[in-house]
Amino acid sequence: MSKTLNNCLVRVRRVLDEATAANWQNSDLTVLVNERYHRVHTAVCTVFEDYKISTSFISTVANQQEYTLPTDLFKLRRVEINYDITNSNSVFQRAASVANIDAVATRLAETNISSNIVRNPVYYNLGTSIGFLPIPDKAGTSAIKLWYIPLLTDLVNTTDTLDLPYVDRYYNIVCTGAAADALRFGQVESLEADKLDQKFIADILLMQEELEDRIAENSKFVINTDPISFESGGY
Repeated sequence: MSKTLNNCLVRVRRVLDEATAANWQNSDLTVLVNERYHRVHTAVCTVFEDYKISTSFISTVANQQEYTLPTDLFKLRRVEINYDITNSNSVFQRAASVANIDAVATRLAETNISSNIVRNPVYYNLGTSIGFLPIPDKAGTSAIKLWYIPLLTDLVNTTDTLDLPYVDRYYNIVCTGAAADALRFGQVESLEADKLDQKFIADILLMQEELEDRIAENSKFVINTDPISFESGGY
């Protein structure tokens, strides 16, 4: 069952013991709910990175190295590029990320598509831009594909729904945090606010623990990928 901004406001008011607006108006509580909502969603993305994935395409321009990233990008998860998308025999290749431009061992303006300096295309991030190496030498419509976690949008209308996994289980964390902030304003109940903040943090940690192993089909195990580490007598 979905949970809305109105559900949050009702629950926050229950914690504040103020069913009818007196000290706190709904507009004020909405601001506090949104602030905590963003914090909870960020905590989700820390351990559950693929919960909310968006895709976006960018067209390449001949001899242009850098391109503007989507304005709603929070975390970039995967990048692919097709250097000759109009050729039916050309396919998308995964571009490997580099930590920063200093990690590019060759010259940054590499244009040789067949260069053996890098096995796959690589990309680097500069602020709101993404740059590719080698530089695309042809124009291509939707030749770059991005998978990314988008920024969260605020709840505005009382019917707006929260975008959280298992929202019936975790929306109350948002409400607890918002109530703590409300009690702290004007130092109404600072001690009670501290208690609610401690509960907020504890609930966040429990939520992350519960969400971490979403694929629970198999038990955890370790794979040894070092072929020379096997003991004598092994295969």
